[in-house]
Amino acid sequence: MSPAVKFFFGRIFPWPFIIIGALVFSFGVRNLLRAEDSVKWPTVQGVVQSSSMEYHSGDKGGGTYHAHILYNYNLNGTAFSGDRLAYGDYGSSNPSHSQEIVNRYPVGTKVAVYYARTNPEECLLEPGIKAQTWFLPGFGIVFLLTGVAMAVFLPKAMEKAYQADHQFDESNKHQ
Repeated sequence: MSPAVKFFFGRIFPWPFIIIGALVFSFGVRNLLRAEDSVKWPTVQGVVQSSSMEYHSGDKGGGTYHAHILYNYNLNGTAFSGDRLAYGDYGSSNPSHSQEIVNRYPVGTKVAVYYARTNPEECLLEPGIKAQTWFLPGFGIVFLLTGVAMAVFLPKAMEKAYQADHQFDESNKHQ
């Protein structure tokens, strides 16, 4: 094993995992905190303007279904609109999840819109932490810990492999 390969896998390779994991984890924790805080947000009455299920095809076939709920609301004489259902809402390859949401919010339905006091454009219909809100922090921490484990253990494994190769080469020279 060349010193360059040893250096790359032992020192460089783990860093994308660490950086991406830390970013995804921090973004996920931010959403988790916002979701937790959203139960304390004030509400205003809104009206569902459109309610549909959208299909987004994937690059390698298949795709995901997403519920798209657009709602309008007025706050102190200013009109706002939003489309966030909840923090961590997701699409699925099975349309039943999205269809259930679309059925729950038909066009014309009056809804309670939760909005952030400091930014009334940040709004949602279903406040609080949902199970899916844990996905990003969970995924981020797994990626981050994988990178940290690689940063700790790969250099040792590379050194062992190098020593084993070196010992094998030395023993073959003496035969």
